[in-house]
Amino acid sequence: MVSIIFDLDNTLYPEETYVESGFEEVSKFLSEKYDLNKEELFLKLKDIFKKKGRGFIFDILLKDLDIYSKKNLLTLVYVYRYHVPNIKLYDDVLDLINQLKKENFKLGIITDGRSFVQKRKIEALEIAKYFNVIIYTDVLGEENWKPSTTPYKIALDLLDSKGDNTFYIGDDPYKDFLGAKKLGIKTIQIDRNLNLSYWAEKGYEEVRPDYKINNLNEILNIIK
Repeated sequence: MVSIIFDLDNTLYPEETYVESGFEEVSKFLSEKYDLNKEELFLKLKDIFKKKGRGFIFDILLKDLDIYSKKNLLTLVYVYRYHVPNIKLYDDVLDLINQLKKENFKLGIITDGRSFVQKRKIEALEIAKYFNVIIYTDVLGEENWKPSTTPYKIALDLLDSKGDNTFYIGDDPYKDFLGAKKLGIKTIQIDRNLNLSYWAEKGYEEVRPDYKINNLNEILNIIK
């Protein structure tokens, strides 16, 4: 029996929509507490994210608004991480999953990130019912996040599967394929136009995907 394991962020749904969903909640909180313009706050957060990336977005915002404090920072982090995400699957996901279920493939997910955050995403997307196994690597300790082989080994064990009859689908060659390839798992990169092919393009054979696709429905032809 063939098993198919998926990454979550930017594979089954666009992660940018989760970020924007969190920014919406943070903007709402600040606008209500400090009588600020919600739309302007949201645009400011997006601009900081675009220019500075992850890491210190809320620090920068609070300092720009002259309301920085450790308490305010932690409050915004809490609001962001514990908000109910407003996110949706990519258009090609449900049709494929339903087809795979009809053909009795075993399905799994391996996802990095804080487990309570990733669980909220799964709940918002309403997809847990489709999968035999969902591995939240955070539960295993940060040292076992991808590209560690540990979550892949556990997934294979729980799916009662072997590497040579398992496929892993992800978007980032380094994070998603380094550990999988060490176990003989066949790798498929879904190109969501996020410019994450550089590891493979530079000639790193240990992360080069076995297959590359632009739409998840192409998986059926590969497997068959």
